[in-house]
Amino acid sequence: MSASRPSLSTRFGLTVTMKKTEVILQPCNRSSYTSPKVTAGDTKLAATDKFCYLGSFLSSDAQVNDDISSRLAKASQAFGRLSKRLWDDHGIRLDTKVSVYVAAILPVLLYGCESWTLYRHNIRKLHVDQFHMRCLRRIAHIRWQDKIPNTEVLQICGVTGIEAFLMSAQFRWVGHVTRMDDTRLPKIAFYCELEHGTRSLGGQRKRFKDMLKSNMKAYCDMQPNKLESLTSDRSSWRTLFKEQVSVFDDNRVQSLQVKRAQRKTGQPPPPPDGGFTCDICSRVCASRIGHFSHRRTHITS
Repeated sequence: MSASRPSLSTRFGLTVTMKKTEVILQPCNRSSYTSPKVTAGDTKLAATDKFCYLGSFLSSDAQVNDDISSRLAKASQAFGRLSKRLWDDHGIRLDTKVSVYVAAILPVLLYGCESWTLYRHNIRKLHVDQFHMRCLRRIAHIRWQDKIPNTEVLQICGVTGIEAFLMSAQFRWVGHVTRMDDTRLPKIAFYCELEHGTRSLGGQRKRFKDMLKSNMKAYCDMQPNKLESLTSDRSSWRTLFKEQVSVFDDNRVQSLQVKRAQRKTGQPPPPPDGGFTCDICSRVCASRIGHFSHRRTHITS
């Protein structure tokens, strides 16, 4: 009779103490994180809220803010080292500088972005607020006094926005994962679901699959339920998502240009899908909640 396999705690002498209410993967935004108590024999091991693993930062709140801040710092250092030799040299053509930026700087910035779960404030931080547009303006020698919008800067440099790079990297990685064997750990983690536990009240934190489905449906005109069939052929999937991401970036730039023209002329933007018309004063509201609030003004007046 073969002996049963000893448990992890028996083999290594580890003891993990954690309350039942603390066994959650992603605590809600308003809850405080309680670090687990881990002991090896009689020695208590120190717990940390975040650590670097293979160049990426993993945090206890399952967010990518620390990882993005680290990537921004490393990309800024790499960009600064080429200032005198490349960016400030007027004898080098602009397309050569942009090619070096795409090949040498963006990979440092977007390292590990394939598994990021990004919100709009994360994308703004990467695109406009801190890095991408600032670097392109530095490369093209465009100052803020020139009053050139970001859309024209992208056209001058001949590159897309940072969101297009992010979506392309994630679609490419998802294609690799779905074509893996079913026994591979990345595919198991990609398709896994929690069997126990309850969802907290209010809005939930977005998962990677949630953002992937949103990007496929809202921006790239692809059906998430056909993901396996779309990614089964590598070359066709690569051509498909590159075309859809290119169309998305063109539409994004066009919408920004329209909004800027409307701001210059002083015209309000048209409400989406015809808006919501008030049955009392015929005013058109852009959103349903705005229409509800407007009708309350007639009731209280």
